[in-house]
Amino acid sequence: MALRGLLLLGCCCLLVAGEPDCFEWGLRAGMRLVYHVDADDTLAMAGDPVLIRHRQEQWEIVCDRVDGDTIFLRQTLLHYRANEATSTGDSSIRRTIPWVGHSTRIVMTRRGWRIHTQLPQTDTFSVVPGGVFGPVLFVPLDSVCVRCGGTQWLIESRDTLVEYACPPAMLERMFLASVDSCPSGKVPHRISIAETSRGVHRVRTPDLMLETTAWILAHSIVELDTQYHVPARVLTTQQIRLAIESAGGKPRRGEQRTGFRAQLKTITTPKRRPQR
Repeated sequence: MALRGLLLLGCCCLLVAGEPDCFEWGLRAGMRLVYHVDADDTLAMAGDPVLIRHRQEQWEIVCDRVDGDTIFLRQTLLHYRANEATSTGDSSIRRTIPWVGHSTRIVMTRRGWRIHTQLPQTDTFSVVPGGVFGPVLFVPLDSVCVRCGGTQWLIESRDTLVEYACPPAMLERMFLASVDSCPSGKVPHRISIAETSRGVHRVRTPDLMLETTAWILAHSIVELDTQYHVPARVLTTQQIRLAIESAGGKPRRGEQRTGFRAQLKTITTPKRRPQR
């Protein structure tokens, strides 16, 4: 009986050990990622001409260090260019914005849950036009386990989007996500996410008092780099209802629709020290 029990225990251990590992973001200290973003915005505010904007951005994400389950990131906008036109025929080109070159810091878990964020040392009001309520590249994963085999999870989070504006927008978000593709049967290749959020962006300066409330419906497809376990491509569509209030002014309402496409262009990994 004792021998039979040991054999059964051994079989159970083999089954547990053979289960696929849970997917987590695979950032390591010294990794550098560069993403190219193409985005199209259509903004329609009551009483104003419709604004159509095509923007191109380049973002750098550097992993400064990893402490157990905690990842310390630095995110910088390297380049911004936008072509803008209105329904009345006016057009313009933005070749840069003040936000270019500023680095923000994001501390998160290996499953993408934000722990702490920090703005750059600047008191200047600045935003990424069209992106104040923009999508995040490292989406939060299931708190239990993300793996192949029909995994689905529901997440509620409260995030500060320091990467897009100073002061930043605050979002209360609800995600319904699922693993859509596992070609190898071991590592997820694609994640699908439906999101509903409510966001607030407040600006308080001696010359300007402005509060923007946003109700967001979004759908994202995140294609994963199965070697490094980072986002390889992020495709997001957003429908954002806006209500803007200013001191002494009447509330203004409108809607923004955005198509967002981020592609990983370069990835630099730290060199491993040779073993002695």
